Parts: sequence; C-alpha cells; structure tokens
Amino acid sequence: MPTFEYTARTGSGQLVSEAINYTDELALRQYLRSSDLYVLEVREKKVRRAAKATGRVGLGDIILFTRHLRTMIMAGMPLLSALEALMEQSASARLTQVLENVTKGVATGKSLATSMGQYPTVFPELLVTMTHAGEESGRLPDTLKEASRQLEMQMEIRQKLISAMMYPAFTLTATVLTVTAMLVFIVPVFAKIYRDLKAPLPAITQLLIQISDILVHQGWIVLLIGIAGLAFLRRYYRTPEGRLHIDGIKLKIPMVGNLVRKSSSANLTSSLAGLLDSGVPLINALQTASRVCGNEVMAEAARSAAHNLALGRRLSSELERSGHFPQMVVRMIAMAEEVGAMPEVLRQVAAGYIEEVEYAIRRVMTIIEPIMVLCVGAIVGFVLVAMYYPIFNMGNVFLSGA
Repeated sequence: MPTFEYTARTGSGQLVSEAINYTDELALRQYLRSSDLYVLEVREKKVRRAAKATGRVGLGDIILFTRHLRTMIMAGMPLLSALEALMEQSASARLTQVLENVTKGVATGKSLATSMGQYPTVFPELLVTMTHAGEESGRLPDTLKEASRQLEMQMEIRQKLISAMMYPAFTLTATVLTVTAMLVFIVPVFAKIYRDLKAPLPAITQLLIQISDILVHQGWIVLLIGIAGLAFLRRYYRTPEGRLHIDGIKLKIPMVGNLVRKSSSANLTSSLAGLLDSGVPLINALQTASRVCGNEVMAEAARSAAHNLALGRRLSSELERSGHFPQMVVRMIAMAEEVGAMPEVLRQVAAGYIEEVEYAIRRVMTIIEPIMVLCVGAIVGFVLVAMYYPIFNMGNVFLSGA
C-alpha cells in the first residue's frame, strides 16, 4: 500500500501534517474531507531503494550539499526536511545513503555534527567541526556558508596543482610508451640485421640491444617489478612514517618544494580563519586545520604548535621555530596576535598565497617545459643514435675488411 504525506487544516485553523498509508490519493482526499479537514496538499512519498555504501563522495558533492543545506535553512525549512530533500536530489548513491543515515540520526535527537562525524571518509573534519560550532552558537547558516567557502578554496588549490602536473605527466608517459615501443618492435629488427652481418657493434648499441632483449623476453618481470614498486610506495605513503618521509622529500625538491609550501600555507591559514570565525578555540582550530594542510611535515609542525600554545607560547614563534612556514606567514600572524585580528589577517594571508600559488605554477611550468623537451629529446636521441650509428659506420667496416 502506498504512503502519502498530506497537509491540511482543521476547522479551527490548526495546521496538520502526517504520513499515512492509503489505497490511492482520491480515496485519501475523500477520507480527509469526511474527517472535517481542509486538504492543502497530498503527495505520494516515494520509497527509495537503499543505495550500496560503495564508492567515494567527491569534494564537489560535499560543497554542493553544504551550499544547498545552508540555503534551505536560511529559507526557513526545518533541518530534517532539508536533509530529506537533499537526500532525494543527490546524484551520488553513496552520499544518498549517508544522508539517509544522517537524517535518521538527527531525527533521533543527535546533533547534525555528531551524525556527520560518524562518516569521516565522506564529510571533512573541517566541515564537521564548523557545523558543531554553528549549532552551539546558533549560527549554523553562517558557519555552513564559511565551510563551503573553505572547501571551495581547498578544491581550487588542489585543481591548480593537478593541472600543473598534467603536462609533465602526459609528456613523461608518452615518452615512456614511445621508447618502449621502439625497444620492443624496432630495435629487435636492427639487432637481427647486425647479428647477420656479424659486424662489431659500439658499446652504446650493445647496451640498447641488451635492454631490448630484456623487455622482449622478460618484460612481464619488469612490469611486475614496476607494479610491485608502485604498490609498495602507495602503501608506504599511507603509513604515518611514510607520509612524513615522502612529504619531507617534496619540500626539498627545487621549485616543487616552494610550490608545496605555499599551497599548504594557503590551506592552513584559510581553514584556520574559517574555524576561528565560527567560534572554535585557537588550539582546537589549529589541530583541525592541520589535517587539511596538504603536507604532513607542515601539518606536524602545526600540531606541535597547537600543543605548545597550551603552555602559553605564541603561535607565530612556534611556526617560525619549525622552519617550514614562509616568513610572510610568521610575520602576519605575529602582527595579528598584537592587534587581536587573527581571522581577518589569516584570510588575507590565504588570499595572498593563493595568488602566489598561481604565479609559482606558471613559473614552474615555464621552466619544466623546456627541461621536459630536452629530456625527451635526449632519450629519443640516444635510442636513434644507438640504432643507426652502426649503419653510418658500416662503410668503414667493409673498407677495413677489404
């Protein structure tokens, strides 16, 4: 039997809303009129199939959810109704099921932040913390607006870094595939010709033929070693020690380290400003912001600073002592501590470093592009010279034999 939700008024003008099982809408309307109710609306409640809790929820989906939730609450819609509406219009099956469980949690008396906090892989800790602060202060729409802005900034920085890596990654992949194809299909043909001629080969050609033989006859071993190496690095990076080690290496790479340091500083200061504006205490805000920093070495420095703040130390001094944050960040925070305008100053620092990230990306790309061209040219040139040098030298071999 289908379920209908109706809204009606009693004879005294009281508004009544209820969900009821009935045979069809027409029969329900007749029943309500016979009960002296003035029917305003009747709609069938669609029963959604439970979506499988698989897959990942993208940051873009979370940003849309946060925006729409804030808009609905600002329009006066009750929280439960807003969550149900967002659950029905979500395009992500994973997010739909999570929102269904969050809605059930809120309906049983839990806070929105507590219900969201049960899904740390879906809702970022920054969003959960700011939602909790908004519920505590009664400024939930404001904190949701700030949370969506912070998440948008994180996604913008991430997309810029990804776009900066696209060209080198594409060029490197194309080069590897091209050279591999030459070693597997072309070099063996030349190797057979040279063996038939029984001509002495230079060391560079012998090396190329040996590499080709390995790929042709034992290529599957090379492939397995490569896959195993990548799997090991990925697994190692997921450990706290591995992430700390690899992120430390990133900071030491010329040009790349400067770019990572600036993007991490932008993430940290922006998130910290939003949390402080939402009423989160500085120590808690710093601990939460460190988790969205983007680099574990700098995040560890921020967490250490948060620990030392409880001992009465200054944030600017602790960040400077770590040696991982740019001097501009340290000096601006020191000024903010003096004038008592930490959120405003942090927001300006974040905006400045987002521009710095854009400039650094353009600078890195102008340097990387010619370097990549030279590297590709050197690799392809090595293969071509190694293959054709014996042919150019073949005349001398025949003359010496004569």
